[in-house]
Amino acid sequence: MFIGTRRGIAVIACGGLAVAGCAGHSEKPPVVSKATAIAPVATEVHGYVAKVWPDAGRIWPGVVLKDRRIILGDGKDARLITVEGIKNLSAADLIQHKVVIPQSGSLYTTWDGHPAIVINAADPSYAEEAKSEHASLSEILYGAATDELFHSWQQRGRPSTQMRGTEYPLAVTPRLYRAMLYDDVVVAYHDPNQRRQRLGNAAYWYGKWSKEYPDEAKRAVATDGAEGASGYFDAISAAMAQGADRKNRADIREHVAYQPLDQGGMDPRHLTVDGEAAPLGALAGLILDEEKKPWQKQMVQGGQTPVGLLLQGVPPTAEQPSDELRQAIQDALAKQNSDLIPRFNPLVRAYNDNGDKLLLIPLEAATGDLETGGYYTTKNVPYAMLARLTGTFEFPSGRLQAKEASVLTGTIDGRQYVIVPLDTEHKRTRVSDNRIRLDTGPLVGAFKVKTHRMHGRDGLVAQ
Repeated sequence: MFIGTRRGIAVIACGGLAVAGCAGHSEKPPVVSKATAIAPVATEVHGYVAKVWPDAGRIWPGVVLKDRRIILGDGKDARLITVEGIKNLSAADLIQHKVVIPQSGSLYTTWDGHPAIVINAADPSYAEEAKSEHASLSEILYGAATDELFHSWQQRGRPSTQMRGTEYPLAVTPRLYRAMLYDDVVVAYHDPNQRRQRLGNAAYWYGKWSKEYPDEAKRAVATDGAEGASGYFDAISAAMAQGADRKNRADIREHVAYQPLDQGGMDPRHLTVDGEAAPLGALAGLILDEEKKPWQKQMVQGGQTPVGLLLQGVPPTAEQPSDELRQAIQDALAKQNSDLIPRFNPLVRAYNDNGDKLLLIPLEAATGDLETGGYYTTKNVPYAMLARLTGTFEFPSGRLQAKEASVLTGTIDGRQYVIVPLDTEHKRTRVSDNRIRLDTGPLVGAFKVKTHRMHGRDGLVAQ
């Protein structure tokens, strides 16, 4: 299960979402479709799928998408989209295949044995993202499906068990170092005449970040690797969908546009290790392609990141940090910390209160998207913290609805869980006859639980 920090991670109009948005380089901007009805949107999505998915293995070695499926629904109609074409789906077809259109977002399933993504095309967040990215709804839906299918291929039944996240409270300096690194790599990609100088500057910031924040750098390897590869795949597949020739690097550059952070404003969602990883990986991979480096083979071997491979052996060149960028990051993180403090401080206290039981919710029980404000870590808790988790979990004995809940997540005995410290004496939390009833506001549900002793305290596993 991939917990997303936003909808539609890949955006065709931007060739994969840039940290600060996108800036076109073509003299004639592409015409953006206004279609929102299921029939024309499905037709447009199929056009992208037919154009790109058969060549997925040429974008990233071993990836197969040509046999994948997309199911779009809007509450009234549904369409099955494949490389070969489009099929109208009746309610009976969905029932026969045990597929339900999620109330929001998307979910991963199979259709006649083929991996498939089911998307609620009427979810307003997709339309909102299309508006903010100056893209069409079909571009957003295609990008979301392609990204999720690439992630499922990456995992291939072997989800990462490594801790991920940005340390809380959020500090300015590591984010400034990574922002300066990003800005230098952006210029290095878009202006080959400055590439040598800018990569030297990038190597300087990468080295400072790795040396001064070794714990974050170690923790970021898995994220920078997986999300970096995904960002690269999304960027190339999006450019190809717009008509770019994959073999023509100049053509790709025309369709993949990023702008420096100091020119595009500051979105606090992207001032995290997770938010930084995809655009850094995309840009690093694109430069490595232009320099004809066999970097993808090295990535497949594991333990590498696109940006690490790009800067390997590059002599660092010192550079002064941008005062404007530092101030913008400081202002954004101050607001973000103000939001996170009332969410995370009680969560940390509850976890460290050994009188609280731990509710363990299997991650695979999630139906549809699990959305969150991001992954965070703290030295006081051995699991990642999630802010504003929203989604639904279905169990044989009941269900749980999360709405902007503050929770933990991690692996216990080889299984991934959402973890919630519980005061079972609280009037809104009741456990009786191995059944729990929650009505805390952010968490509402009722289901059976099974006691599981872990690390000297009681766990309650949802059944």
